[in-house]
Amino acid sequence: MKLKLSAKSIFIILIVLIITILTFNYINRNSQLNSQKIQDIDPSKEGKTVGVNIEQNQPNGEKIKIIADLMEENKEEKFIKLINPITEIIKKNNVTKITSNYGYIINNYSKFKLDNNVNIYNSKKQFALKTEQLSGMFDTGDMYTNSPVKIKIRNSKIQGSSLSLKNYGEYIKVVGKARLTID
Repeated sequence: MKLKLSAKSIFIILIVLIITILTFNYINRNSQLNSQKIQDIDPSKEGKTVGVNIEQNQPNGEKIKIIADLMEENKEEKFIKLINPITEIIKKNNVTKITSNYGYIINNYSKFKLDNNVNIYNSKKQFALKTEQLSGMFDTGDMYTNSPVKIKIRNSKIQGSSLSLKNYGEYIKVVGKARLTID
């Protein structure tokens, strides 16, 4: 008995063979994907971000840039904790740099608090401020501290027991015992 294969039957066998191979590859690939473990997010690390870089351009041309080592956000209480934040406020090529060990954005993201080793520096205005804690409001630019403060403006040095700044530093009031030294 001779088996005769025509070109038509060879073509059909090849098509069936190709479809079978593709089906097995598809099933094998899906089983490999499903067998890989998907890691759940550790609840203790939820809301933490390492290496933060935030930039915001204001409508008035002002630019705010915040860099921090770590950011922790609590969405229920609506506050953000920043570790080692460095804030730069750029206004018409005039850069004000603010650093501290800890920064908090609180009260539904409308207020801020800087803690431990707070420094504000503006080279163009020759202004430097050092204190341990500084709190304020984002919308008005008002800031205050009840910690001792050291300010250097050009060749003058001011030391005081507390401080109040209004309108993003346009008005500075040193409260309590203050000492002025002019070099």
